[in-house]
This record gives sequence, C-alpha cells and structure tokens, in this order.
Amino acid sequence: MDINEGTTTDDLWTPYKELVAVVEGYLAHESRGAPYAVHTFESVLRRHKQTFLSLFKNPAKNPASRDEIRRGITEGVNLPSLGRTLLSKELVDEAIIISDMYNVNEYLALELLHTAQRQSPRHPGLPRGLVAILLLYDGRQALVRALKELVMARDGVCWCISAREEIVSYVSRYVDVLMGDGLAASVLDALRRYSLDGELQLLQANRALPPHTYHARLVATINNTRKLLAGVIFAASAQRGLSRDILLRLLSEQTTSPSYGPTGALDEVSLALQMALLYALDLSVLHAREDGEELAKKLPLIQDPDLISVLIDELLPAQAPQTGQGGQSAVEGAGSGGGARALCQLSLGLALAALRRGPHSLQRRPDLLDRGDDLVDAAVDGKVFEYLDEAILSTDFVCKEEYYQRRIHTLITDFIVLMHSKLMEMRVKADEAARAAQAYAAEGLAPPRASPPRTRLHALLRCVERLYAADPLRLRMDYWRACAAPAASAAPAAVQARGGRAASLYKFVRLAGELVSARLLPAYLRALAALAAPRHTWALLARRDGLSAHHLLAALGRYHTNLRADPAPFSDHLHSSSLGASAIITPAARPGKLLVRQEEVEAMIAALKLIAAVAREDEAACANICENLQWDAVNTMFGLICCHIPLQLKAELCLTLAALGSTPATAGRVWAALEHAQLVSATKDKRALYAELQEVECRIEEYPLSRAFLSLLIALCEAAPLPRALGAGGRAPGLDPYVQYALERLALPAPHRPHARPHERCQVLSLCFRLFALWLDQYEPSEADFPPMGREPDMNPPPGFRILLQLHTKSELLRLLLTSLDEAQQMLDRQPMPGREYMEQSLVSVLQLLQRALALERAFAAAAAAAGRALAIVGLSKLILEPEGPENSDRLVTCCKVLAHTATLGTAAARAVALLSRALQPPAAARHLLAAVTQRHSLAAQVRHGFVECLEAEEWAQGEEGAAIREAKEGVIALLLQVLPTAPPNFAHFLLGYQLTEDVSRSALHEAGAAGSPRTCLHAALDLLDDHLARGPHQHHQHQQQQQHRAPRAPRPADREADTLVESCYQLVYWLAARPATSAPALRLLRARDYFLARHVKAVIDLDAASPAWLRARSWVVRACACEAGAAAAARHHAALAALLAALTLTAHHPAQEWEWCVIRRSLEGLRVTAAAVPEPRWQLFHAHQLRRAIAACDLPAAGTGGKRISVSRLHAVLAHELAALHATAPQRALVAHELHKVLDYVTEVNKQRNLAATLTHYYDSWRQLTEILFCVAPEDILNLESRKNLLLNILQDLLNKIPPAEVLPQIGNLASGTVLLLLVNLRHCYILQKRDSNLKSSDFETTFFGPSNQIMQTKSLTLKFILHKILSWILVSGSSTQKMRVNLYGALLNYLNIVNLKPSPAEPEEEMNSMYVSRLDSSKARPSKEESSLKSMVIDVISSFGDNLCSIVCSDCIGAGHDVCRMVALSCLDTLIEINPRTEWMNTLTNQGYLRSLIESLLQDDEGLRETLEPSPKSLRVLYVFESKMALLLKMAGSRVGAETLLAQGALCGLARLRALAAHPDTLAAASRPRDQPHFVPSVAARFRQIIVPVLALCDALLTTLGTDNHSCLVQIAHLLLSHLECIDMVLRAAHPDSPVELLTEVEALTSVIARASNREVLSGVQGEGGAGSVAGQQRLQALMLALLARFAHPPLPPHLPQPRPGHDTLYYKIVCNLLTYARNIMDCEGSRVVVRATLAGGGGGEGAPASAPCCGDLVRLLQVLLQRLQLHDKLLATVHHQLQNVSTMTLDDMRKLVTEQAAEEAAEAAGEAGEAREAGEPWSPAETRARCVRQLARRRRARRAALQRCRFALEAALQLLWAHLHVYLRLTAAPQPVSATGDLLSVSMAWRAAGGEELPELRKGLAAVFNDRFTEQLIDTAKNQPPAYRDFVEVLLKDIKSMIQFSSL
Repeated sequence: MDINEGTTTDDLWTPYKELVAVVEGYLAHESRGAPYAVHTFESVLRRHKQTFLSLFKNPAKNPASRDEIRRGITEGVNLPSLGRTLLSKELVDEAIIISDMYNVNEYLALELLHTAQRQSPRHPGLPRGLVAILLLYDGRQALVRALKELVMARDGVCWCISAREEIVSYVSRYVDVLMGDGLAASVLDALRRYSLDGELQLLQANRALPPHTYHARLVATINNTRKLLAGVIFAASAQRGLSRDILLRLLSEQTTSPSYGPTGALDEVSLALQMALLYALDLSVLHAREDGEELAKKLPLIQDPDLISVLIDELLPAQAPQTGQGGQSAVEGAGSGGGARALCQLSLGLALAALRRGPHSLQRRPDLLDRGDDLVDAAVDGKVFEYLDEAILSTDFVCKEEYYQRRIHTLITDFIVLMHSKLMEMRVKADEAARAAQAYAAEGLAPPRASPPRTRLHALLRCVERLYAADPLRLRMDYWRACAAPAASAAPAAVQARGGRAASLYKFVRLAGELVSARLLPAYLRALAALAAPRHTWALLARRDGLSAHHLLAALGRYHTNLRADPAPFSDHLHSSSLGASAIITPAARPGKLLVRQEEVEAMIAALKLIAAVAREDEAACANICENLQWDAVNTMFGLICCHIPLQLKAELCLTLAALGSTPATAGRVWAALEHAQLVSATKDKRALYAELQEVECRIEEYPLSRAFLSLLIALCEAAPLPRALGAGGRAPGLDPYVQYALERLALPAPHRPHARPHERCQVLSLCFRLFALWLDQYEPSEADFPPMGREPDMNPPPGFRILLQLHTKSELLRLLLTSLDEAQQMLDRQPMPGREYMEQSLVSVLQLLQRALALERAFAAAAAAAGRALAIVGLSKLILEPEGPENSDRLVTCCKVLAHTATLGTAAARAVALLSRALQPPAAARHLLAAVTQRHSLAAQVRHGFVECLEAEEWAQGEEGAAIREAKEGVIALLLQVLPTAPPNFAHFLLGYQLTEDVSRSALHEAGAAGSPRTCLHAALDLLDDHLARGPHQHHQHQQQQQHRAPRAPRPADREADTLVESCYQLVYWLAARPATSAPALRLLRARDYFLARHVKAVIDLDAASPAWLRARSWVVRACACEAGAAAAARHHAALAALLAALTLTAHHPAQEWEWCVIRRSLEGLRVTAAAVPEPRWQLFHAHQLRRAIAACDLPAAGTGGKRISVSRLHAVLAHELAALHATAPQRALVAHELHKVLDYVTEVNKQRNLAATLTHYYDSWRQLTEILFCVAPEDILNLESRKNLLLNILQDLLNKIPPAEVLPQIGNLASGTVLLLLVNLRHCYILQKRDSNLKSSDFETTFFGPSNQIMQTKSLTLKFILHKILSWILVSGSSTQKMRVNLYGALLNYLNIVNLKPSPAEPEEEMNSMYVSRLDSSKARPSKEESSLKSMVIDVISSFGDNLCSIVCSDCIGAGHDVCRMVALSCLDTLIEINPRTEWMNTLTNQGYLRSLIESLLQDDEGLRETLEPSPKSLRVLYVFESKMALLLKMAGSRVGAETLLAQGALCGLARLRALAAHPDTLAAASRPRDQPHFVPSVAARFRQIIVPVLALCDALLTTLGTDNHSCLVQIAHLLLSHLECIDMVLRAAHPDSPVELLTEVEALTSVIARASNREVLSGVQGEGGAGSVAGQQRLQALMLALLARFAHPPLPPHLPQPRPGHDTLYYKIVCNLLTYARNIMDCEGSRVVVRATLAGGGGGEGAPASAPCCGDLVRLLQVLLQRLQLHDKLLATVHHQLQNVSTMTLDDMRKLVTEQAAEEAAEAAGEAGEAREAGEPWSPAETRARCVRQLARRRRARRAALQRCRFALEAALQLLWAHLHVYLRLTAAPQPVSATGDLLSVSMAWRAAGGEELPELRKGLAAVFNDRFTEQLIDTAKNQPPAYRDFVEVLLKDIKSMIQFSSL
C-alpha cells in the first residue's frame, strides 16, 4: 500500500491493516530520503481516533440494512468495493451470521466477506466464511498493534524512537488526547470482554471453528491481541505513568482476579498489567538519569499531589492482613491478591525512599515519605519476594522482554541500596532460623511445623538467581561496577552517586558470603552463580579470607577422598554393578562416611553451579581451575561420579565438567580424565554409566545423568578437534566407546524406555541428535577410515564415520531419525505442549544430520569404492525416497510441510530447505517429489502454500531466529533456482504456478485469486520485491517489532542494503524471463503488475557506496530488463517496450533533455571499475613462497558470479595441521597461532576484493546487455533517431570517461571494449539512417549530426574527436590485455573510421557518379573535397598526434602471433586508414620496418592452410579469412603509385605466383550442379576457392590501374602469375558460358579483366622473347581460350522463367563481353594488319589457318543486335522505374506493399545487405515505413538498371569498334594485299584473302549491307542520343565509316 493513501475498503480488516502499515512506516522512517508528509499521517490518525476510543465496537446490526442485503439477491445493492451488484443467497446468509455473531452492521459483514473472497488464495482449503472470521481477528490484532506502536512512540521516561521530531511530537499530543478521553479505560474494558474462552465458545456455537491447521493460528491471534492490549497499558505506564483512576482500577483488578498460566505463574497478560503497575509506582528515574528530575515531573506520582496519599491508604489499611501459613506458597497465598498488593507496596515504598533522597522541590508532602519503610515492611511480610520468584520469575517471559527485566532489576537493586537496614534484618532473621534448625538437628529433633522452610532472604536470593540466570542485557554488571574505575567524563556528583550505589551492590555480593550459615549457603552460591561476571567473580573467589574457590574445591576433594577410603562392601570393584544404587539406599543401611545430608548435597550442587558459571564466563579462571594440581578438580569430579553419591550430584558434576571443558585450552585435559575414569566401557558389560542408566535412571524414569553426560560430550566436541589418539595403549585409540554408548545405549533405546515426563524422551533424543550432528559436521570422508579386510584396525575411525555409515545403510539410526522427523512434523500442527522446545530442537538436529549426510554422500561413496567397500553403501539419497509407515509417508514431503511453520520455527525451516536442496540435486529425486506432491490435490495445495508462507513469514525475531527465517527464505529461492533448469515440468514450475498438464510455455500466470489461480512462490517473491522497492532504495526492509513491549530501535546499517534474499528474488525473476519455457508466461505476469521491471529498474542507487549484495541485486534487475526488451521486441509488444524505454531513457524532472538524466546513464555513473589489490603482509614466521603455494592450492571456483575464491576453511585446516605438527614451546605456538589468524584475515580480504571484482563485472555485464539490446531492438517510433544519437554519444562519452584503460579490471575491460564496439556500430547505423532521411549535403549534415567543425577540432566532449582519442589511447595501453579486448578495440576503431569514411550503400540516397571506373589512377594524388575535409582532417590529425608508436602497435598486430580475428580487424583498420589518408607516413613505416615484407611472406606461409580450406570438410576457415584481410590491405596499398611500386619491389606478385592453392581449382561441373537454394553455413569449396583467387586478381587489376598497362615490370609479373597458374585459368575459361552460375561468372569476369588489360602486344612480345618457348606456348594457349570464349558469349540466352533481364547476371555478362572485346582489340595490330575475327557471317569452317573456334564477323554482328535489343529493354525498364519513383506519393498503401514485397523478393539475391528486408517483407509495416521502404527499393532498382544500361552501352560500343576494325582490314585494306608472316593464330591480310577464296568477302559485304540498313543504323545512333556529344560523334563516325566501306568497297 502507498503510505500516503488512506482506507480503500470499509470493512473490518483492510482499514486496520493499512493503518498499521502507515503507522509503522511513519514511525520507522528516518531522515534519509524524501520524508513522508506529516499532514497525511495526521489525517489518517484523525480518521481512526474514534476507532481507538471504542475498541472492538463496530456499528451495530441494523434491520434495515439486513432487509436491503436480502433484497440484493434479486435487486442488487451498491457496495463501495464493487458498485452495483447482485448478491448470492449464500453470501447474504454468511453476512447475517457474522453480523449476529459480532453485532456488526450487515454491510460491514458483507464487505468483509468480499475481502475474504479476495484473500482466499492466502488461506487455501478454507471456505469464504472462515476466511472472513480469520480476517476479522487479524484486523483486530492489527488495530491494537497500531495503537501500541503509537503509545510506545510517545516521548517519555524509558525509551525514545528514531523517527523525526515532528512525528514524535504529533504522536505524543495525539496519544495524550486519547489518554485524556479514556483510552486506558477502553483498553481495559476490551481486555475484560475479549477472552480466549469466550471467543472460542462463540465460534463453536456458530460452527465457525477452523480446521486444526488454522485453529492454532486463530488461538495465537486472539492471545496476541490480548497481549497487545495489555502492552498498550504497559507502554503508557512505562513512558508516562498511569492516572489515578486507571491505577486504582488496575490495582483492584490485579489484586482480586489476576490470570495464571498452566504452571501456576502469571500469564503474559497479567504479567504485563502488573509490570505496568510497577512502572506506574516507579521513581527510579531520579537516580538513573541525569535529567531524572525533569522526567519525574511528568509522572502522575509527582504531578498528582494526592496520588501518593491515596495509594498509601489503599495499600496500607488500618489492619494489615495476616500472613499465610509457613508452608503455603506465595502464589497460593496471593489468591486474594496479596502477592500483587505486596509487589505494589514494595514498589511504592522504594519510590518514596528514592523521592526522599531526591530533590526537595519534588517533596510536596514530606510526611508521607516516611511511610515508605512501612510499605516495604508490609511487602516483605506479605512475601513479596516469594511472589516475585514463583509468580513472575518462574517463567521465561521476563528474560524475553527488555523492560520487564530492567524494572525488576531496578526493583531488587533499589531494595538492596535503599533498604539496607531491612536487608540486614532479613540476614539476621535468616541466621537465627539457621541456628535454630541446626540446634534441632543436633538434638535429633525435627523443626517445628510453624517455622518456614525458607526465610525471606532465601526468597530474595532466589529472585536474584532467577532474574540473572538469563541476562541478555548484562544487567548483572551493575553489581560489579565498584571493581572498575568510574568514567572520567562523568560529573563529580554523578560519579559519587553512582559510586555509592555500585559500592552497595558489590557489598551485597561480597558480604553475603561472609560467615554465611550452612542453610543459606546453597541459595547464596546459586545467586552468585547467576551474577558471575568475567574477572570480577573469580577475583572474589580467589581470595582465601572467606568463602572461596579453594574452600569449595578443597571440600570436593576431601569428600572424594573420604568416599574412596570408605571400607564399604561395594569397594571390591571400582565400578560395581550396583554403583547407582547409592542414590536410593536408606541412610541407615549405608556406611557412616557416606551419610551426606540433603542440605550438603544442595550446597555441593550450588557450588558446582558456581564453578560452572565462572568457567563459562572467564576462560582464564577455567584454565586455573583445571590446571591447579592442588585442587585436581577435573579428576576429583570424575572420581566423584564413579562413587556412591546421589544421582542429581552426579549430573551436576557432568555439567560442571562440560563447562570446564568448553575451551580449547582445557578440553584435552577433560578428555584425558574422562578416558582415565572409564565411565564408558569399551565392552558391553554393565559398568559405570551404563549401570546408573539401567538400575537407577530407568527405575525412577528420569535421566538427568544421561542428559548431563551428553552435554559433556557436546561441550568437549565443540571446544576443540576430536582427539583421535584417545585411549591409546589400553585399547584401539579413538572415540568408539563413546559413540557406541551414545548410539546404542542412549539414542536407539530412548523411544522404548519409560519416562515419568514424556517430554524427557524428546530431550534425550535432541541431545543425542545434536551430538551426532556435531560429529558429522567435523567429519570428512577418507579411504583410511574403512576397516581393513581380515583384521582389526589399529585406530578407530572418527565418530562421524560411524554415524555416516549408519545413515547410508538401512539401519536403526536412520529409521529413528526418519520416525522422529515424522513425529516432530505432526506435533507442530498441534497446540503447544510441554517439551515442545525439545521436539523442535530434535527436528533441527535430524534435518541437520540428513542434510550433512547427503552433502557427504558422494565423497563417502568414493572413499568406500577406493577401499573396496562400495557394496556396503546404499546411499541416503535413495533411502530417503522410500515411503514408510502405515500411510507410506514421504520424507521429502514431510520436509516441505515443515516450511509452513517458518514464522515460529525459522531454524527448522532453514534446515528443511537445505535438506531439500541437497536431496533434489538428482533429477530423479525432483521428479519423485513432484509426483508425490501432486498425487493429491489437497496435498499439493498444502505444500505450495507452505513454501509461500515461508517466503511471507515476518522476520520479527532478533538474533539467531530472525537470521534463520531469512536463511529459510533464501533457501527457498535457491531451491527454485536449482530445480528450475531441469526438464519441464519440474518441481519449481509447480511452486511457481505453471500448469503441469500441458506445455509449460503455454501456461497462464494470473494474480492470486484470478481465474482460480492459487498464490504461488512467484507472487510471494514479487510482493517481497515490491515491498522492498516501496521502502526506498536506500532503506532495507526493517523487521517488524513483534516482541511485546520492546521499544522501537533504529534499523541497523546492514539492514539498509539489499541482502541475499532480495538478490536471489531478482535472480529468480531474471531466470524466469530468460528461459524459453518460462519466459512468455512470466513476462506477461510482470507486465500485468504495472510493468514490474520498468518500475524496479528506475530505482537508481548510489553505486559507489552500495554493497556487493545490492549491486548483484541491481544487476539481475538490469538483466531481466534486457530479456524483457528482447522478448517484447520479438513479439512486437509495443506498450511493454515503450514502458521499459520510458523508464530507462526518460525522466520527469528534465523532459527537454531526457537523455541527460536517464536511468541507463545513471546506472553506470557511480559504478566502480577498479578493485585495489590487497597488499600482502610481511610474514614473520611463514615462508612467503610456500604460503602462496598453500593459498593457491585452496583457490577454488566460486558459484554465482564466477571467478575463484580461496577456501578459508580448507586453508585453516592446512595451517592448523602444520601448527599441530609443530614441536615448539607454548609462547612460540602462540606466535604462530597469531600469524595464522593474520593469514586468514589476509585471505578473507582477498576474497572480499575478488567478490567485489566479480560483482562489479557482473553488474557491468548486465548493464552492457541491456544497453546493447535496447539499441538493437528499439524501433524508431519509440526511440527516434535524434534521441538515439544523443544517447549513443553520451553513453560513449560516459563509458570512455569511466574506464581508465591502465587500471580497469580485466573482465570489465573486455566487456567495456565490446560495448564501445556495439555502440559505435549503432552510431554508424544511426548516422546512415539519419543521413538517408536528410536532404542536406554531407558537410551540412555532419555539422548537424556531430556539431560544428570548430567544435570537432577544438573540444573533446560529445564529439568524435574525443571518442577517437580515447579509443586510440586504450589501444596503446592494452598491449598486455586479452586478445578479446584488442579485437573489440580494433572493431570499434574500424566502425569509427567507417563513419568518417562512409561509402555509398544501398541505404543512402542515390548520388550522381561521374564515371563507372576509377577516375583517379593514383589515390595519393587525390584531394579531398570540402565536404570530406573536416572529419577526415580531424581523424588524420588525431592519429598523427600518436606518432609511430601507434603505427607500430597496429602493424605488429597485423602480422603478429595473436588471434586470427585480432589480425583481421587490425588489417581492416590499417586498410581503412590508408584509404582515408593515402599519403600517410604509415606506408613508410610498413616498408622501412619490414612489416610489409613480413606480410607478403606470410602469404606463402598460409599456402598450406589455404589448401586445407579447399578440402570438402576443412578443420577451420580462419586462414582463408585472414588471407582475404591481407589481400584487402595490399589492394588498398596498390591504389597509390608509391604503394603499387612498393608491392612490386617487395615481390608481392611473385609470392602469389608461388601459391599452390591457386592451382587447386575445384571441379566446375560439381560446383555448378550444387543446388543454389541450399543454405550452408560453411561456404562451398568453389566459393572458398573464389575467396582466394578473386582478391589475387583484384590486386593485379589495381596494379594495372595505378601503374598503367605500359608498365613493363607490372605486366611481366602479372604475366608470370597468370602463366604459373595456366591450368586453373584453362579450367575456368573452358567451363565458362553465358548460362553459367553467377558465382562462376564472377570468377570469369575478374580473370578476363586482368588478361584483357595485361594484353599489351608490344610488352608481351618482349616477354615472349625473354620467356622462351614455354612462355610463347602459354600466351598462344591463353589467346585461344579468350577468343573461343568470345565466340561463346556472342549468344547470351535468357532464362525461360524470367521475361526480363536479371540486373546482377546481366552486369556480369556485360563486363565479361567488354573484357573479351578489349582483349581482342588489344591483340590486333595497331595498323589493322593483324585480325582475330574471321571474315564470314556464318559460324563454322574457315580458312586453312583459322581455328575452328575463332569468332567470326557474324558473331560480332549478332552480338551487336542482341546488345541493341537489351539496351532498348534496359532503357524502357529504367523509364518505368523513374515513373514509379515519381508517382510513389500517389500510390495506394496496398500497391506500395505489393511493390515492396515483389521487389524485395526479386532483389534478395542481388542485394545481400538488404536480405533482412526481404525476409521481413511479409510482416506488417506502418504506412510511413511502407512508403520509405518503397522509395528505397525503387531507388535501388533504378541504380541497378542504370548500371546495367551503361554496361550494355559500353559493350555495344566495344563490339561496334571491333567490327569496324576488322571491316577496315577485310573491306578496305585487302584491295592491295601486303605479304605479312603469320604468327600463331593471327590471320594476316593475305591469309584472310586466301581464306575468303575470293567468295567470302563479297558474301560478307552482302550480308553486312543487309544488316546495316537504315533502321538498324538509326537504332544504333538513337542509343547515343542522350549521351555526351563526343560519344555521339564517335558512334556516328564508326557507323558512317562502316557503311561507306560496305557501300564503296571494291570487292
């Protein structure tokens, strides 16, 4: 609930729950964060004022309202929570019943039933009416709790709360008004009316009692409400006292009718009211505080001048009542209220005594102050201390409540200090009674019956003993403050006053033991034991001038000596079979020295209690007692146990020995004495303790000695490691006798032995199980523990081995444990009974035993297998799954049921969850539990609700219990996380509410109650997180103070941080969102809860000060948001994605610049990215190197966030073993132990730093995932381009500012570099998209996108210059970093450079290109345009500022031995840098420092790897991709003349000529027959070879472009390269034809381009002369292949399924044709005397010397005709695209969608970069997106059509020119033939003439005349009508010359 909201529903539960939430929220709120509005708090309290004054009085039932709701069955009624609605008859009947039961208005009952309907999921199995009853009582409890919190918050005398001053001031005024209006009387009236018996009778009469599961809770709710009502009176009295009327009424009620508990003591309600009386009659504040006088003025005792007089008259009547009989107990004597009256008399008398010593200004009636002594006398005579002992201190209620204990402590100490004379009188009377009793005993007479058995001093000492026996507040230290110096800072008066009080208290402790009578000795010793304090008590006992430790221990020694010297008939054997009979033999039948009176036994028991208390409090005293040889206390006590003494004394001796052996220094001595005493026999004869057990304890059915012996073993085992060599010499060393005794003689027979008190059986078993659990915790399985085959072991194994072996076999111990588990679980559902705490302890130990046994199962089985005893081990994981008992109960289900009691049994629940986690690790066990739980619907609901109750349990307890509840909750979440990854459906899915009968991913998760959905663990976890969020990011969930009368405390600092529970809940949410099976239902539920993830991710915290736990919690939230973003984008959940983006990128405070303050930036702002290493201390005793090795051996992988942690326990065991083996003196061992702790502290700090580093890495990784996925999936309509750009630039700036490259954690550095890479990729994409949508020029756009150029050049914020500088700086210092980081940095740099050097792409608007081929032959001579100069100049300047160092690093990475990906991206960066600045000095560095030579040589080193990649199943393709990167760099270098000459000089082409991989061309037929539509991740062999040869050919082409075709060296090396791989060229050219696949045509195009451009006839003639016959033959072979290819490509057929040309295929075809025509033109004689085309129009035959495959003039003519037709077709298609593009604005949406779909499908294969659009073509788009896509598709098609048209036109021109050249030879030059020698296949003019035979040429002329008619000629001329004049003139000249030759030829 919102703390500022009021009541939302007017029923009997909701307003009160909201009220208590508001009250606790305001009172617990501190000054941190935004404070709550006080006026809202005031309005809430004003609204409930009348409710407080009329507790449990609601509007009465009304006949009119009853008639209305009855008519609502047919007509309907208006309800505030539902509006107008029809009512069911059952609902109306239930409302009337509730109205009659509690006399409430029918509408209130109806609203309560509606609320019960909504709350039904929290109470599974209950009908609506019973839920309403439970809510009614819970609402009353909440109302009273809120009232108690308000009363406790009032400023007063005893305590103050940590709320703000204005809140406390208002609450004080509000409560004062309530008290003035009669609140206290109303509370007392409600307490009188509201009784447990009355309410249960009412429920039983109306058949409204809930089942037993809820019955105990209902009873607890009623009792708690009564306690809270009494607590209101107590709090009011403790803070401000009580008014006269209330005080007298309360005194009257408590003296007439107090309520008692089952033990005869006061119950909690009466105890609270009587404590309220004590506080109301208290003025101890006068001497307890500095401002006591001011505070006392606020109390009614001072304010009301007549109150003291009235109270004295009331408490001291004229005739004091007679005291009861001496033998009557104080409680029985108080039947008429004498005890409560005496208590009030004592309190008022002490108040008057304090007032008498107080300031005179407060003493208004001095005459009344002297009555204080009378009141105290009357109280003592009225047995006040007996009453205090028996009625109040006999219960544990006082020690549980701080202010109860403080008040009684003040009462007793005030009596000691202020009533010294009365104390002395009590002492004198006690001495007189003791002497009288002694005299009667000396005469052999019994004392008279009238004399009391105990004196008043006995009662006082008994009160002291009981009060301080359990003293968590250490109030006993007030008795010892005189032993310490007073505080120097205190005022002198205060020092004097406190010093006098302390002296009086110490005098009471010291003088009470001087000359104490024997009768008082036991009481005094017990009191002194309760008051024992470190140092001071032992100092008191160490003196020899009175009662001292020497006196006590020497007396024990003398007693033992006398017993040993007694010539009794029993002394024949030290341990006879009748040893224990001494406890029950009559004194007359016993020897004289054994006659010990009961008083002496009690004195010895009290002395032993004192020694035990001192030993527990003071280790030094414990060591002195054990090591004093004069006393020989340990052996004496064991000797007494072996003697004939009473059983109680033996038990106390064992308990004292347990205290003496509870320290590591003394445990060994006690173990040795225990073994020497032979209390436990190794054999099975009846001796020692076993005799006591069988003959005494079993006979009296009580087992105090057995329990004490178990306590002794527990203390010894807890104090120090178990002594493995115990008993060496007399028997096999070890603890086997003690294990056997505890197991076989105590634990296993315990259920079958008789017990006078049934709960004692649970007590014995709980001690046994605790001992077994302790042994098991200290055991680690070892192969040596198993006994050898065929002989007895030399040493017994550790006790844990015996226990573990029993648990992993079908043994009686396992059966006992499982049976005890079932019994304990069944008892938990019943009403509290005596011994319940022992059953709970037993349950905890059983669960601990089973959990530890399961944890050791794997290691134990491995040890057994190594020892050859594997068959003896069954395994607890299997045994625990076997159902047993009459109901076939499942033990795992029993553990699940324990979780329902988490609120009261937190420790047991935590152990049960831990056991389940261990047991469910095998998947089969989890499936077994799921089947066992779901076999019955009621059981499934019960188990699920038990887990929910565990998660919803309130952590009200302080200390271990509260921590246990938190541990149980954390265990449940950990269990869910453990089981969740297993195969669905699993147990976690069941607990989380997923449907198990169908596919889990199709489940529908609803809020609890909706569609019948139960409340699940997921709802509980989400509510827990919402509650944590509601309390603010800086304040942790504070524990509710449920303990009665405890003042609110400020929350601990650790509670203000998110803890492991919150982290685990967030982790659960993440994994539910991340796993495919659970993601969709979970995310739907999270969105339905008001966008849960969006709300939680907005809770930004101070990351710099946050703890690792909170950082991890925050990390899981961010990761879950990343999953939500991805899922929402994939499923197109626009609203969910918009809500998440709004939470991350928007802020309400800065809407104009949301990206400046967005959550996603603030989530990174304060994150630490460094973790300082822990400095290693300088070791004094350990060898540093060996210590590091030991620490490294204990370095283990850590779960959770990953990494490694040092096992502190393992390291401690290693070092402790070394210390144990060390032979040194005690001082030396102490020094080594001190340094050992220093080592452990150092290791702990190292683990903390590692944990911090892992946490920071985990958090950053989560932030990285969210950031990256947001920019990848966020659409433009949610995150527009401008906001996206601003976010990217700001996040890049934040990130690069945040990361110190030299100091950052390596893991964060790797992740951060990857983030920078992806952010730059998104920035580049954003740049492209925004530039595409902009109509600005490049320079203007860059100004608007990045800022003005002067900003780019001068500042380093929000600019690319800053980003570039940071990236390059990071690269410089990342030399020792991982390859992954360097890859990311180079990738980021590459994307950055691509932004600067953006190339035209299909995504950009079309730009006019002036040329198709390279227009600048030397890129180094190019001057950048003004549009490009600003950014590129900035890049060049920044890179130049880093000098040669950066160049050397990049070049080293290009050729280094690092990762192949690192080399590739480094090569790409270098490639782009050279492209941006061709004149860079890096070219010189590459050449001069040998990097280029190494790069070229590495090409040959890759030859073997390249050939391996051409195998059908290559191992890796890395070599291929690295080769491509290297070739790309060489290709870029070849773009400048200097670079090209350098490459030739370094032998790049010569090296490529030696590549054997180029000769491994795959079979072209096999490659062509492969299905083209078959997808493959690995490229085909042909594609891989193409990736090798195409870059090589591109390099040759680039060299030819840069150096020109006349460069002799270049042509020679290219010719050598071609001839070196002639077989490959032959294969490609022979296989090529116009119908070849595009892939092969690509290869042919590259190859023919190089051959054509390198076919310079003059240079090649020189090459042929130098190369010899082989070179000539190769050239001729190459020429034949090229000419044959020209003939084949003269007929380009179209595929039958396409009516129009394919742009990609056609472009390749035109390029190949142009290359072939260029080659043919180049090899012709420049004067036309050498021809390559035969003079015929028909294919086939030719002249004698003409090759059959040589092209003819007819081929050229047909090629002209085809090209002309295709040119006309391309022209029409281009015009169509132009028309469509101009009319897009007038198209309908359907037409555009159809056009986009068709075009995307057509061009998917051509435009690989836009394949995504083709795949998404069927998805619905918005109209604006559809129009934009249509424009882009049409623009792309226009560019493709225009390129095809230009290629076709160029091919037409080349064909026309070649035809003209040959016609010039055939038709013009043949008239005067000149003899020319034929060379090769070239035809001379004479040969052509001879081949024509005189007939071919005329036929050629006739045929050409028919072709080149006027229409054909006009069509050819029309192709150049829109071209430049030079082109048109060229075509016209050629056509004119051709027609003239045809027309005027002489042939």
